[in-house]
Amino acid sequence: MPTGPAALESDAWSRLWRAGVLHSCSTAIEGNYDGEIAAFWNARFNGLQARQRVVDIGTGNGALPLLAKRHAAQRGIDFDIHGVDAADIDPPRWASGATSFDGITFHARTRMEDLPFEAGSVALVTSQYAFEYSRTREPALQEIFRIIGHAGTAAFLLHSSDSLISMTLHQQHEACALLFDETRILDLAHQWVSSLAGPPASSQGTAQIQQTFQSASTRLVAAASALPEAAILRKAFHYLHATLEQAQGSPWHALQYLANARDDLENERTRLQHLAGAIMDLRELEGLHQQCIEAGYASSILRPLDQAAGSRMGWTLVVSP
Repeated sequence: MPTGPAALESDAWSRLWRAGVLHSCSTAIEGNYDGEIAAFWNARFNGLQARQRVVDIGTGNGALPLLAKRHAAQRGIDFDIHGVDAADIDPPRWASGATSFDGITFHARTRMEDLPFEAGSVALVTSQYAFEYSRTREPALQEIFRIIGHAGTAAFLLHSSDSLISMTLHQQHEACALLFDETRILDLAHQWVSSLAGPPASSQGTAQIQQTFQSASTRLVAAASALPEAAILRKAFHYLHATLEQAQGSPWHALQYLANARDDLENERTRLQHLAGAIMDLRELEGLHQQCIEAGYASSILRPLDQAAGSRMGWTLVVSP
């Protein structure tokens, strides 16, 4: 979760974590991170000794702390693991498999510019798709330098403009524009179900509502073929279908379901807008790398990370003295 977001953005991320997903890539990666992503993090954990402190910033529901805990257990040791997030997180409560979080300390509503750790007390800071969301990257970076001191390491997986995530973002934005601004399909669905819940309307009025809704639906179905990566569009279809099914039995329940669906879709739109501002181009990535070197972390390394051939997930930056 990014630091310093507007209240709506912070709430949008809190709602995502309360939904129980382990990480923000849950639609593409089932369970915890695997493949090259997991290999990157395990290589970082491999350099740690027993009881050394690991701090994951932007932890969400604790995917990286769980990876760190599993890695330590495989080696027969324990790490002092912490997860920090500006959102209102509570992984043991909201995420599945709550007992898995035993021994991990979470810090909700905590900004990465103001971390609750002493200078030089952290052996490893981790951040996957989180640091780049900060609106005040320089103070956040300096705070990370403070807690790792001259002996610790920080590792980032960063959203990049050449990643698959970035390349599909424009389709998501197009789908949002269609849903919320052009067709206003959710408003039309509300009108249709309301006509079923309220006093009997004229047959002509009901037919007009249905015709307008069907026309908007046809437009969205056609758009779905042109926007195959727009996951929000598929989610909207699911919600609309379920709403109309429920309306046959209980229009009032259908209206409540539709209100919750709208809330979820609007929060997803907010997170997509936030993502658009977080993506870093190569110039920004190289600038961040250079900042670390100039701060005394001369062994810092910047590299692309591909989960599979042709599947770029972003760039990694390992900050070390």
